[in-house]
Parts: sequence; C-alpha cells; structure tokens
Amino acid sequence: MSISNASTSGLRTAIEQAVNHFVQDDDFLVVTDFHLHLDADTGEVAIADDTEMTISSAIVEEWVDLDGDEDMEAMARELKSILSAMSAEGAFEHVSVSKPFSFVLEDDNQETIDELFYVDEDLIILSDDLLKDMDKDLDDFFEKLMKE
Repeated sequence: MSISNASTSGLRTAIEQAVNHFVQDDDFLVVTDFHLHLDADTGEVAIADDTEMTISSAIVEEWVDLDGDEDMEAMARELKSILSAMSAEGAFEHVSVSKPFSFVLEDDNQETIDELFYVDEDLIILSDDLLKDMDKDLDDFFEKLMKE
C-alpha cells in the first residue's frame, strides 16, 4: 500500500515538527522517544513524547479504516521508508533529544507494534530484512568455532 505525495509530505512535516519541538540547547538534552499512534477511524497519525503529550499529527487518507496485520505492516514499512530518507537528509542530527532515541509505532494500549527507526550517534540499526537469518548464521559460526 503506497500513499500519495500529499500524505507523505504531511507525515514528513509532522515528524519534522515533532523533532523540532525540542529546540537546540547545548546545556539541556531531553530524554524521550517519539511514539506514533494511528487512529484508524480518521487516518490521523499522532506523534507523542514519553509523557504521552501529542507534539504533532498528520492525516493519511489512505490509512482510514486500516484493518489487520498486513495493513499495519505496510503502514510500518511506509513510515520506516520516510524516516530513513529523512535521516539520510540529516533531519535528526541537530535535535536536543538525548541519543539514542527511537520512533516507535504503538497500538491504542501503548504497546509497541514496531520500532520504526533508531537514532544513535555511532550505531546504525540495520533493517529486519538484512538481519532475518543472523541468529542462525551466528549459531552456526559459534558451533564451528567451538569444534576447532
């Protein structure tokens, strides 16, 4: 499920507003993550901080009445793509949020559905696609190493 350019632009603006909500101040770093909540009835994506205060929001018409895991996975992929592009453009480099911080997709009960994007100064988190067989590969490597 792809979304329109207008919806993508609205999401980017909401994310920028949330990140820019924390004004650059060398003496004070906010410790927070960004929590994204979808209201499936209206298509509104609200972005909140750790105190559950909504900082910004955007309406994505294509996400009205989303239902089921496949729709949520498609939505998460779209959000990951937007966040990744914004990171590549340097959108998260000058925020006054203590690193590391994350963008997390949550359900109505504030349970984590997916960690969308992780920002750290020295660490880059690879996508699940690249890591899906990593456990097995590491186990095989360790087993081979122990035999030698």
